[in-house]
Amino acid sequence: MRIVLLISFLLFTSSKVWAWGNDGHRIVCAIAQKLLNKTDRNEVERLSRFYKAPDGSSFFRFTEACLFADTARSKAQDGVPGWQGFAKFEKWHFLNLPRSSKAVPGTACADNCVLFGIQTHFDLLRNSTLDRDKAEALLFLAHWVGDIHQPLHISYEDDRGGNFIKPITGGFYPSDHLHAVWDSGIVTKARGQTDWWIYAGILKDRITPAMRKEWLAVPRSRWAQESYDIAITALARYCRWTNNECRRIAGGRSLDMAYQQEFQDHIELRLQKAGVRLASLIRSALHP
Repeated sequence: MRIVLLISFLLFTSSKVWAWGNDGHRIVCAIAQKLLNKTDRNEVERLSRFYKAPDGSSFFRFTEACLFADTARSKAQDGVPGWQGFAKFEKWHFLNLPRSSKAVPGTACADNCVLFGIQTHFDLLRNSTLDRDKAEALLFLAHWVGDIHQPLHISYEDDRGGNFIKPITGGFYPSDHLHAVWDSGIVTKARGQTDWWIYAGILKDRITPAMRKEWLAVPRSRWAQESYDIAITALARYCRWTNNECRRIAGGRSLDMAYQQEFQDHIELRLQKAGVRLASLIRSALHP
């Protein structure tokens, strides 16, 4: 009963924040876990079950623990007692750029964006001798790696990565703003009636050793660039390049099947890359 209540709690609280939808994060973490050996999978599950949230709740499996960063953010924003310590991670879910930027610079953020979050929690998972710190680091690291691969997480502050671009019309996506289309709308349409864990397995099975090798050779700043390149393409209809700036396009968006057909492959590739790269980081951190 406690597990059911916790999962329901996560489903409702995570809907008010800006991140991959629940399925996206679960899929990334499921792919990563499938790519680990049995010993490392068991350690990931042990740390996930070990962790206790400020309200005393815990997790049954890693793929649910991957959602915790959104819950923590929501609770901190609402000022819930015991959760304020997570407020410092507010901006670690994304990376904001100037509208004149076509590239993510190596100095894109000093200590307050998703790249910094990945490095910080990777270091903590790798170096801490305390299970609680290692568990918390694992939960946040998994979430940050998912976030950096969501294209509209590398975007612009003035529209909150598309949160302010609404309404979404056309009758194809139930999402009410553009960010939500990329969080969950495209993923939901892509998997259709297939359960998310089966869909994760399908995506994982499509990954070849050559793909893994290629993706792992890419530095983290390029992970952000890969996302940004998708976000600012004209077909994404997030912004329009005018006079060397990707300027806001007024109003909402009417999106249909053609949009899904254009970007489904991109989103599936982002999920696959995130899973492969997360597995590599976990493996490295567990075996310093």
